[in-house]
Amino acid sequence: MGELRILTSPLSGKSLVEDLKKKLEKPKIDANIILLYTSSNSKKDAGHIMDLLKDKFPNAQMAGCTVEGYLTREAVWTKGAAILLIDSDKVTIAHTSGRSTDKLFSRLNKEIKAKNKIVMFPLVYVPNLPNVIKLFAYDKYYYNIRYKRARTTEEKRNILKEYSKILESKIIYPANVALTNLDGEVAGMNLIPLAGGYRSPTLYVNFKECHRCCVCMGIEGKVRMYYHDVFPERGKSFDETVEILKDYFGRAEIVDTISKDIAIGEVNGKTAVRFLKERTLMSEISENDLKNRKLSKDALPMVSPYALGYISKETHGCSMIGLQPYPINIYPSTFNLNKFYESCVFTGEAYKGGISDFYGLFNNVSFEDSFLFFVIDFNIIPMFSKRIHLLRNYIKDNLNNEYIGILSSFPSFKSYRFKRKYLTEIEKNLCFNGTGTSFMVEASDIQVL
Repeated sequence: MGELRILTSPLSGKSLVEDLKKKLEKPKIDANIILLYTSSNSKKDAGHIMDLLKDKFPNAQMAGCTVEGYLTREAVWTKGAAILLIDSDKVTIAHTSGRSTDKLFSRLNKEIKAKNKIVMFPLVYVPNLPNVIKLFAYDKYYYNIRYKRARTTEEKRNILKEYSKILESKIIYPANVALTNLDGEVAGMNLIPLAGGYRSPTLYVNFKECHRCCVCMGIEGKVRMYYHDVFPERGKSFDETVEILKDYFGRAEIVDTISKDIAIGEVNGKTAVRFLKERTLMSEISENDLKNRKLSKDALPMVSPYALGYISKETHGCSMIGLQPYPINIYPSTFNLNKFYESCVFTGEAYKGGISDFYGLFNNVSFEDSFLFFVIDFNIIPMFSKRIHLLRNYIKDNLNNEYIGILSSFPSFKSYRFKRKYLTEIEKNLCFNGTGTSFMVEASDIQVL
């Protein structure tokens, strides 16, 4: 049986580092695997934390990333750091980087043979200022010089396909493409920060910061993995799913788009941003403001209450793309759109339910003495604010297990044993959506110290 120790600290700066240093003085464990999760506002302290960990466990494999918060039996924190120290021969870690999602995740799949996998990767990566400037230039060229001059819809799609290759090589690893290349059951921590800044999000690999790379953790032994979303089940056709979306969100409008791969050229004959501004009266973020103020201050909004809901031709499930009034023409998608209808639903994501909709994840727990690691969509932070403590209370009151939860961007999941017709199942056995998702890993052969 393996062993696990959890260290957390809600402090920041030097106080955070000193607090963790004291807690590491008597670890009571010879860790060979270390997982580090730092809140976005504590990522500047990550280097010092990793130095501490490297000094204490120089031969360990180490991985982690920035998140928006973490949840323990004692509290919910949106600052500080959480560390998992693991001594087990059942866990392996591999990492790689590259421009092609297919090639990158295929390499990871060859390295990690375990049937249960957790993969961490930047779903959307915000590069440095020079590369952001280049991306604006690409957008203007492909839209103004190429797309607007296209004579047919098929010609437009070919241009979007070409532009998608740039998006994939620079900023996006589409979630459904990533998970398709991994065998077994896969839980995806597809990372987007709530508020973006230059060179975010950040991953940690073997005591160093790693930005546009991917990390895969294989878990063997007595392990079960579970998925949950907060939505009603999907329909059996396009029209049925549209009606379900209309009933759930209230405000929902069918729109026509032209899209290809991970690029959206237009919505009802105009750019997605122009369409958004006309429907919502949102003000466009200027290019200068985005580059010189919002990104430099880690303050660019990365999630939105407004979205395009694309419906899968394969399953009739649905996945949302949040829309923000960025100063761009061709709008990027976080998943490949080729297996979806181009007619989709524009909606304002107004939850009908409350925080209790997320409780269902924890009804899956099989053993009282198992350890639980779970990831919950960080949208609960802006949606429910201080009411998040109700989720912690529910878990604490109903489970005797040791656990730690991570608040991060809407996870994806791949499984061959789904028991519901999840609305978010957009390909057979694969779930992804821009909000409302969560997963849990239950390990019953590890002892928490």
